[in-house]
Amino acid sequence: MASVRYEGVSFRYSKKFPLAIENLSIKVKEGEFLAVVGSSGCGKSTFLRLAAGLEKPETGAIYFNGKDFSRVPTKKRDVSIVFQSPCLYPHLDVAANIALALKIAGKKAIGEKVEEAAKMCGIEKLLPMLPSELSGGQKQRVAIARAIVRRPDLFLMDEPLSSLDSNLRFQMRREIRNLQKRIGTTAIYVTHDQLEALTMADRIAVMRDGRMEQVGTPEEVYKDPANTFVASFMGQPPMNLVEEEAEDGKFYLGGFAFPSPVPSGRFIAGFRPETARVGGAGPQIEVLGSENMGREFWLRASLIGGAGGDIFVLSSLPYPAGARVSFSLSPQDFRYFDLSGRKLS
Repeated sequence: MASVRYEGVSFRYSKKFPLAIENLSIKVKEGEFLAVVGSSGCGKSTFLRLAAGLEKPETGAIYFNGKDFSRVPTKKRDVSIVFQSPCLYPHLDVAANIALALKIAGKKAIGEKVEEAAKMCGIEKLLPMLPSELSGGQKQRVAIARAIVRRPDLFLMDEPLSSLDSNLRFQMRREIRNLQKRIGTTAIYVTHDQLEALTMADRIAVMRDGRMEQVGTPEEVYKDPANTFVASFMGQPPMNLVEEEAEDGKFYLGGFAFPSPVPSGRFIAGFRPETARVGGAGPQIEVLGSENMGREFWLRASLIGGAGGDIFVLSSLPYPAGARVSFSLSPQDFRYFDLSGRKLS
């Protein structure tokens, strides 16, 4: 296992372009599963490529187990990478694809190690087959087996499930996490899917424009976002964010009074849609539409007397557009931000 530490790392692909990574510092602990999330172009894949040695920092340093590896080439780093595309050799069967890295490294007992890795990934029956005979999920399992067969110090994954269907992604999320726990390898997992990050990671790093907006456990990032960007990025639907004005230590949301985090002035109040349930005394909304989630419904609505903007609340029944209902909400469910988007302490 390896610990990986970025210290003041900045990187750009060309002098003509802005920094892809800017003054980034973070430590990934030994045996940790870190998920890096963010929208396209935020720098998360660059973050991974720097760990792999595929790119070199412009400034700052990257340490493996306390040693500066900033200029160490990829082949001298004990890392394995799984990309979005499995990238298997079409003329080699599954066993040969998995074994290739071991052969290049001159390892012994290759057959035993290939069989062990294949069994871990549930593909032992596929070893004599060619990639053209495999499904998309099977190919990705082969790519994962090829990456773990060497038992690397660092396991890197760049959007490995994004090309799979939803049911297979659900299954593979669990399998990858269980596999990482079993072998104990430090893992960095890059994804744009915040649900993958929430269900798989020990910690989540949320990135925007080459910077870390927040690093924390899934519960911390989801329930206590550092700013409105994290609040709106994490969660489906995202956190409801409403600009309010306090007066005499309280504010009104949908005609209902709540204690304010500040005696007076404007701020942003946020609450997760699942904490707001239709029924009981509370803020009033006008329904704009409903989304059937199976057992329950997301109501898209506007606050009565609000400044505009849609919010989502949870309901056990659908309501037609134009219906007016109230929902219950505890003051403890609010998170507060200043007008720049930063969390209020």
